[in-house]
Amino acid sequence: MPLFTGAYADPLASSAETTMQSLLNATRQTLSLTGAPNVNNLALIVVALTGYEGATNHPWAALRDQEEHYSGSLVKTAAMYAAFDLRASADQLATAGGLTTWPQIESALIAAFNPEVVAHTPSLISGSTLLRPQDKSRKPDYSAVLQLDTGPDFIVGFTQAQTDAFENMMVVQDNPGATVTIHGLGYPYLNGKIADDGFFDGVSSGVWLAGDYAQVWPAARISCVNDVNTAQGTTVRHLARLMTILADDELVGPLSSAGMKELMGRAGNFFHQTSPPIWPIDGRFIATHGKVGIGRLKSNQAVFSEALLVHDSLRDLKFVVVWQNVIQNGQPQRTLFEPVAMLAEAAMNAFIP
Repeated sequence: MPLFTGAYADPLASSAETTMQSLLNATRQTLSLTGAPNVNNLALIVVALTGYEGATNHPWAALRDQEEHYSGSLVKTAAMYAAFDLRASADQLATAGGLTTWPQIESALIAAFNPEVVAHTPSLISGSTLLRPQDKSRKPDYSAVLQLDTGPDFIVGFTQAQTDAFENMMVVQDNPGATVTIHGLGYPYLNGKIADDGFFDGVSSGVWLAGDYAQVWPAARISCVNDVNTAQGTTVRHLARLMTILADDELVGPLSSAGMKELMGRAGNFFHQTSPPIWPIDGRFIATHGKVGIGRLKSNQAVFSEALLVHDSLRDLKFVVVWQNVIQNGQPQRTLFEPVAMLAEAAMNAFIP
């Protein structure tokens, strides 16, 4: 049972949907003329889900969707999915081998998976001048992340420490759980998995997570548009692919997708947190699942990002919305996020199922 299985098919259509893109562009221009903050540097993508589940032609519209930006906590989503993928792969290995004890399973994981991690370690990790030798050659700490489970769905489950870490980083949306998860996975597996699955191009574009949110481990950085460089970045296009595959219940597998969405379903979102809420929980647009990103650029300016699954309750349609590079510059959060919500709404309203 291989750990690295190759790229997912891109779920997004090859080009933007014309009507969605036209209204998105027009709304951005109007907001720009009124002086709305960030609309000229905002990266945003909206992907239609309803009617395209499991397909490779999801309609979408976007702004600056292929720019790499520092994304802060947003890319903790990738650490979550890589851990779920490790669990699923370990479970398949244990099931196929008829293994019934944790020492047997751990020995099999080390023998089967560690050579694969070495073979798939990105050159940006193995050749980094910023990392120590041990950071470049780490293997997953299987016993920190995984343990023997009693089922019914998996022989291999997550340790209590890892379950607590998911709760902390995805629901509470704090840093310690992300540090635990990243330390359990290691940069070589984490970024090798992201790249092999097609969410990073291997050079400079896509989901990149090579910092531990605690500065205990040194970070490996790549260039980005909104900062000098970043250890935690993405394009909205790449993260929207990941979120769309997750929404379609195909990220790792249906059971794992359900587990990840359960965590994201209990997380908060910026549009609901503003006062008054931009998208109230009983309104038309409801963010059903989310991950926020809050960080600081090297200029010390606060920057925000977010990935959402959104339900248009008026038309009973579902969408992925990913946005980033909203810089605070002293404005209150409602002032910052209202134009983002308006742009997302424009693209969603323009979608004709």
